Amino acid sequence: MIRLPLSLTLVALSLTGCAFQNSLQSGTDDPCATLKGIVADYPAEFAAFRKGGTNFRSLTIYRAKEELIRGHCEVWAWGNGDSAYVCTVGAPDLDVANSRYNQTVAKVSDCMGPEWTSEEKARERDGKAAGMATLFKREDRESPVVSVHRVEDRSSQSVYLYIGSSGRKL
Repeated sequence: MIRLPLSLTLVALSLTGCAFQNSLQSGTDDPCATLKGIVADYPAEFAAFRKGGTNFRSLTIYRAKEELIRGHCEVWAWGNGDSAYVCTVGAPDLDVANSRYNQTVAKVSDCMGPEWTSEEKARERDGKAAGMATLFKREDRESPVVSVHRVEDRSSQSVYLYIGSSGRKL
């Protein structure tokens, strides 16, 4: 299992366009079309969705041009040609995290359609329960993995959406 950087584990997404706790809003009028566009741009390393990057030693983080959740989405580009589109927001408690996770899984499933299969797995960190993840995959090798994660990290809760290579999905 490949672990994502800690900052990627602090993510939440609502594809509904509705606000959670009056602070989360969609950054697009049609989240399903945006999600499909992001997935389609995966072979180009999400180039159509990048703006204003910050370079780090082994990765560049770009702000996203179109955001599934306003103010919380980025494109991560590693030096080896691997990229991921990620949306990040924390959840104040387990109930909110569960609600966001379940709602996001349902919306992603509705958006992606029947050619995508899904599998839910328990997340583990250091041999202990660390939340849940639902992975959406297509049979073709060109498509990325689309996954929704509910992450438990000590006393904090979060949910995140990840679109990228299967090697970095967990």
